[in-house]
Amino acid sequence: MPSVFCDWLSIHQTHFSKELPRLNNGAVFCVNADGEVEWTTEAKFEHVGSYDTKIRIKCDGSRVVLEGNVGRFGRRDNVFGYSVIDCIHRANAILERFGLPPFTEAEFDYSAGRLANGATITRVDLTANYSTGNIQNAVKLVHYLGGQEIGRKSSTMQYGDSGVTWNEGSKYQSSKLYVKAASIGEHASPEVVNWVKQQGIVRHEITLKSRYLAQQQLQHIQNWKAHRNGKETDMAKIIYNRFTDVLERGTAVTTDIDHIPGRIGCLASAWRAGKDLWGDESVGKSTRRRWRKELLPYGIDIKKQSTLARINTRVKVIEMQPAQAPAWYWNEQARAA
Repeated sequence: MPSVFCDWLSIHQTHFSKELPRLNNGAVFCVNADGEVEWTTEAKFEHVGSYDTKIRIKCDGSRVVLEGNVGRFGRRDNVFGYSVIDCIHRANAILERFGLPPFTEAEFDYSAGRLANGATITRVDLTANYSTGNIQNAVKLVHYLGGQEIGRKSSTMQYGDSGVTWNEGSKYQSSKLYVKAASIGEHASPEVVNWVKQQGIVRHEITLKSRYLAQQQLQHIQNWKAHRNGKETDMAKIIYNRFTDVLERGTAVTTDIDHIPGRIGCLASAWRAGKDLWGDESVGKSTRRRWRKELLPYGIDIKKQSTLARINTRVKVIEMQPAQAPAWYWNEQARAA
């Protein structure tokens, strides 16, 4: 199981007890014909850290908003990062610099029968790293998984040989897989850059929006440190594991299409030849769904058209191994802080 960490955090909290320092980057307002201000929108203040890192913050006197890659802030790179709870602690340390109160856990409102008065998380990105052996394998794997759909209503976007996204633009949840060496940034040390390339690191990232978080009751801080059987559980790993099915298609041992047995082998050969099995309306939807389910273990997703590159990549098995931070990584991060 890979280490799962937080790569983005959007969070806000309203404090009613006292007037807080106002913090923004200016405001836009609308004035009517009588000269009255109808509405005002304050822009978030960009707090700039070392290595070109930024966090956006805003406070209108009572409501505090913070968003950004908190785990990355002030660091040379974010190849590995921090848990959701650790990122909230780091966010609170940033707020303290501006004289703003910390984000706190919600309290149970017995009259309403629900949690209230604490911070509300509106976006969390969970991410994990995998080693593919070398940079060439990383590129091939991303291209191959660009031919895979996840779910009945998902959409796939391929970004050359460096990345692929699923459900991009969704207000619920989306995910992506990309070659980390292509987005490591200019401040990473040569040692880190070389390690990422030599290991062929690919990053799998899940973006959870406010609707998903509310549905799963993960908008509250304390629910990210849930307990089961008296033991604290890493909720990030539990949630992340719900979105890893597509990755298993990259690690399954597959055979040449010509050796897939029986009727399903004939379908695989037809797909390779360019037949649109998924769009064949002469066959019922339930049958097409069954075909897809039976072919997915062979790395074939009939919702996507076949290409020679994807077929060749599928035959050559690329094993994804969970990547752990090398022993020297965090020592180097401390020296660069």
